[in-house]
Amino acid sequence: MINRNNREPERAATSVRVKPLDILEFVRRIESEPGFSFARISDGGFFCILGRKGVNCDGAAYSSAQAEALISMMKDTTITHGITSIALHVTKAAEWLEEKNLVVDWYDADVMNKASDVGRLLPFIECLRKRKIIFCGPEHLRLVAGFPVQKFVRCHPTQAFEEVGDLELELEWEIKAYDADTVLLSAGQGASPTLVSRLHVIYPNINIIDTGSIFDPYVHVFSRSGHKKRGWEEYKRLGWKNFNENVESWV
Repeated sequence: MINRNNREPERAATSVRVKPLDILEFVRRIESEPGFSFARISDGGFFCILGRKGVNCDGAAYSSAQAEALISMMKDTTITHGITSIALHVTKAAEWLEEKNLVVDWYDADVMNKASDVGRLLPFIECLRKRKIIFCGPEHLRLVAGFPVQKFVRCHPTQAFEEVGDLELELEWEIKAYDADTVLLSAGQGASPTLVSRLHVIYPNINIIDTGSIFDPYVHVFSRSGHKKRGWEEYKRLGWKNFNENVESWV
């Protein structure tokens, strides 16, 4: 529906309250709150919960097991939950949450994306540069060179949820082996938030952050429509602002 006064698309009303979260507050919480851990859910996660069949935009299959894991993650009150605006406006997330009487303390899941888009991600990157990191993602993210990674744990690009048990065991081992204080997860809509919750139970004092697809375009992988719209030249320019580096040298 179009608002004829300003011609802006009208958004669906929602009863879900989402607290704002900017990148400086996000970094402050990582640095000052032992065990601050952040799980994200977007439209694909809620489509899965609502019973959609088939695959998401990345080619990852929806399943009842994934839906159950995401619901369990949302019920975990020991972690911080982020929800994207698109989840609220293209799915019936709000109606489902109300129907299930599931009250979640939601924050803006797009905090890292918004900072990246305007060249303000550097405080987060500088925070990561001081940490001992285990990074879990598909093989192309091994190229990310903007911060030191103690150990890269490869996951399947579209079937990470199907291997979530093995990933959990491998990440547990690597956290202990490298005495890591931070885990970054870019393992897809099902595996990443599930692993945030499960690993936090075992390691409640380290930071476990679901980074979504934030790093994809900086290694020339345009996994989202916004990435494709901006293109490689724009991400090379943003790389200088967000990493203070020439990201073209990574690839």
